[in-house]
Amino acid sequence: MASHHSLFIATQFLFLLLAESYNMNGLYRSTPTLGLRSKKCGSYPGFSSFIPRPSSLCPSNRLRPGRMESCSLSMSLDIDEMEPEWLPMMDLQASDIEASPNATVLPLFPLGSFVYTPHSEHRLNIFEPRYRALYNDILFSGSRRFAVCSMDPVDGRFAAVASVFYLKDLKEVSAATNDAVKYICDHEVIGRIRIKKVLNPKVWEDRSTYLKVEAEYIEDKEEPEGSTSELEKKLVLTYNDLVQLQHEMNEDVKFTKESVDKFKIAKGQEVWSAVEMWQVFQQQRLLARQQEMQKEFQAKLLAYLIKEKGMGGLPNAIDINELPANLQQEVRSLQARMQDDLQPLAERDMMDMQLLIECDSHSRRLELMDAMLTKERKRLETKKTLKSLFNK
Repeated sequence: MASHHSLFIATQFLFLLLAESYNMNGLYRSTPTLGLRSKKCGSYPGFSSFIPRPSSLCPSNRLRPGRMESCSLSMSLDIDEMEPEWLPMMDLQASDIEASPNATVLPLFPLGSFVYTPHSEHRLNIFEPRYRALYNDILFSGSRRFAVCSMDPVDGRFAAVASVFYLKDLKEVSAATNDAVKYICDHEVIGRIRIKKVLNPKVWEDRSTYLKVEAEYIEDKEEPEGSTSELEKKLVLTYNDLVQLQHEMNEDVKFTKESVDKFKIAKGQEVWSAVEMWQVFQQQRLLARQQEMQKEFQAKLLAYLIKEKGMGGLPNAIDINELPANLQQEVRSLQARMQDDLQPLAERDMMDMQLLIECDSHSRRLELMDAMLTKERKRLETKKTLKSLFNK
């Protein structure tokens, strides 16, 4: 069986070995990247939930200002100072509690640090006994729906706002997988809920069954017709400025120039498609940084394998204990650098997405998106300034 370090090398370098250039409606990688496979039908075909999901664990050294309050167009939002709303830590010894009369009760499926946006589609492989039971129950009841929440990467608390998955298709594959996987399931995210309380917290630890929550469905509040037009115009301009700067700086990960004309952000599915496009950009940007950090070590590893092992490329997995001491040390150093440099970025990206699904209005979501794109534009402006100074 491969060790933890073996899996690390295999996972990281498969990103490079299986890479291919990809040009999509909205996003372009000029360096190799994983090809994306999409089940989403909408404005941006080619985007998917099947992107590698980096770990988001990092030391708890951030501010926790609490829930985001309403903000105005005139305010300059510091997105890095905002944090999603998390539920209190669960008491894992607490007894089950009853739901309130006539309350909405849903199964809860926590899925780590990835945020699932409305109107997106996702495939899950189901193997754990408790989640096999979940699917059996939602099929038997006919509801075909359950809640999916992200988790605080620091302490594991659940996000207070969760996505609602609707089961569109289920395939029984236990015979084909020797019961390693029970179901392959396709879903659409049909809405959002606010979790009011977890009804059976004890089962999260003993895994005897799945969690259930009392919740309420949430919708964006109604706003006067035309009241968000200025915000929409501002966001389109910000997006255009960002795309132009990305191409001027020849960024490895950038939106296509053609995507500017296709950037639609009206309330509903259009703005959620734009949010999903931004999420894909976040993932690809992180992957590009990860690959850049690996280049030097990859060259050394290939040289060793060719010279000492007579191999023509990287195998699927490498046992770190079989490497010479200097390469073993470089693997550990690379792991440490990636944890220090990349994990905080992955955490921030996840929190940004969670903030977007928490918003209670279209206008607030537009403001937050504008702040996120403006932050990226300012990063590139700083990079451009530094580049010009060093090139003098």
